[in-house]
Formats: sequence, structure tokens, C-alpha cells
Amino acid sequence: MKFDPNVASFILAFIGALSGWVAWWAGRLKFERQQATQEAVKQAEKALNEERDFNHLKRNQEQISEGIANGFDGIEEILEDLMKEVLEIKSYLIRYGVIPDATLRKKQE
Repeated sequence: MKFDPNVASFILAFIGALSGWVAWWAGRLKFERQQATQEAVKQAEKALNEERDFNHLKRNQEQISEGIANGFDGIEEILEDLMKEVLEIKSYLIRYGVIPDATLRKKQE
């Protein structure tokens, strides 16, 4: 069998091209896996950030509601104190005859 340089060069070129293609394909698969992993990480971070923001807004709303409820409790206490003072003033005025008791009863009816 005679050595044919054309066939040998073709085989070497084919092996070189095939190995280059395999290396390129392996690199592409690795790159695609890295991109998929990065995309999954971004999606997970986005979901966590959205959940954190939602929980922050929820806690903020709860704190506002508690503040309003506490404010109304304070107003109710003030109104109760004022009603007691008004009753004391009325009783004082009735006791010392500044306002007759009959006029108060007419106004209440």
C-alpha cells in the first residue's frame, strides 16, 4: 500500500475539524448551562425580593392599623374624661342653683 498524502491530509483535516466541532459544542453546552443557572438565580432573587417587599408592605399596613386603633383608644379616653368633667360642671351648676334642674330635664327630653 502506497502512502497517499492527499488522503492523509484529508483525514487529518477531518479529525481536526471534528475535534474543533466537539470542543465548540462542549463549550456551547457549558455556556448554555451557565446561562440557565444564572437565569434561575435571577428568577429566585426576584421572587425573594418581591416576597420581601410584600411582607414589608404588609407589616407597614399592620403598623398603620395599630397606630390608628391606638389613636382612637386615646380619643375615647379623652372623650370619657371630658364627659366626666361636663357631668361635674353640670352637677356643680345644679347644686349651687346657677341652672335650675327643671331646665336641664326639658332640654334632655
